[in-house]
Order: sequence, then C-alpha cells, then structure tokens
Amino acid sequence: MSETWSFSLADPRAGLYCFATRGRALNAADGTRAAAGLDGEGPFTVAVDGIGEFTLEPLGAPAVFEREERREWICKLVGTPGGYGAVARGADLDGLARRRSFWVCVEDALAVSGIAEATDESAPHGAEALEVHLARGMPLVPGLVADPRLSSSYDAEGRVLRAGLELWEEEIDEERERGGALRLAGESVASAQVEGLNVAFLRWHQAERSGTGCYAIERAG
Repeated sequence: MSETWSFSLADPRAGLYCFATRGRALNAADGTRAAAGLDGEGPFTVAVDGIGEFTLEPLGAPAVFEREERREWICKLVGTPGGYGAVARGADLDGLARRRSFWVCVEDALAVSGIAEATDESAPHGAEALEVHLARGMPLVPGLVADPRLSSSYDAEGRVLRAGLELWEEEIDEERERGGALRLAGESVASAQVEGLNVAFLRWHQAERSGTGCYAIERAG
C-alpha cells in the first residue's frame, strides 16, 4: 500500500481556495492546475506554483484514522485573519473506486475530519465506508465519532453544492431519540473539477457559529 499526502487551504477574505495531492494542485478560485509541494511535520510549508508559499500551523493533534493509516491535521493559515487548511498523510487510492475526504474548522475550537470510501463507483453514501473524527478545545483534541452521517447535493455538472453532517458521538440504540447529534450544514462558495478530482470549498454552519472547510472527491483511473 503506497502512501500519499494532500493539503488544502482556504482564505475566504482573500478568495484563496486550493486542494493539492500527488504533487499537483487544483485552484478552485479559477479552475487552474499547478505543481505543489509540502515540507515538514508541522508547522507545514506548502507551495503552489502561481499562488505562493504558505505556512499551515496545526491547531492540535492529528486525527488518526483506522482506515488507510491516515493522519490529518487541521491547521491555521499563518498570516491571514481567516485562513484555515488541512494536511493529510495516508494510503493512496489503491483498490478504491472513489474516496471522499472532508474537513471543517469552526472558530479554531471545533473541527471535523472525515473520509468515505467506495470500491464500486455506483455505491451511494449509505454504502460507503465512512469514518469521521471530531475535535474540540484549544489545542484541538480529536476523537472518533461513533455514528456519523454525510449527505450531499450536486449541480447538473456533478459539482458539490451543499453537504450536511450529523454526528452522534456515542453509540445509540434504535429506540433512542436521535436528537442529540451535532449537526453541521455547508454550502459551496468555490468549486472546480478536472478528470478524477472534484473539489468544493464550503461555508459551514453549526448552530450560531460558522466556519470553513473543503470537500474533495477523488476517483481512481
């Protein structure tokens, strides 16, 4: 199983929205592709041709995924008032038809990291292997969510328009009222797609708070 890295960063005030993996970046602000690089173990230095070099400072410990031996750090984009990002290291798409990955950061003190995998491209959300980690505090301390749910809607071209997360942090039985979930709703503010990659940056809301995040769909082949 081969390992790969990815990073994404968003600064809504500057109109900066970028996702990078395998040495290539997709700029969701204008749909262009460029070479990209990542150095360090945190703080991370990331560089994208034509956009610039940035520092991503982890806001806490990484989420450690059982699937893919994946680690993901939610980060502050140094030098910007409202910029955030994420850096992930984990397995490549070997054996998968599709992988969704997403992160959300709300006001430095609440973050979500998740992946959903499918070995069959036609598999709906409910048939995907979904793993989500929720982090709270300053610094962030992540923990595995017992019962996560992800929903998504798309435009006619297949780009993500909206997404919703319902996170039950503890195991629940069938008769227990499902009113205790942490709910987040996101709406796309920038998106782009090229062959095999569909990326959307969303403005997320959780109760009265709002935040930033990225939702990427990678396809094999």
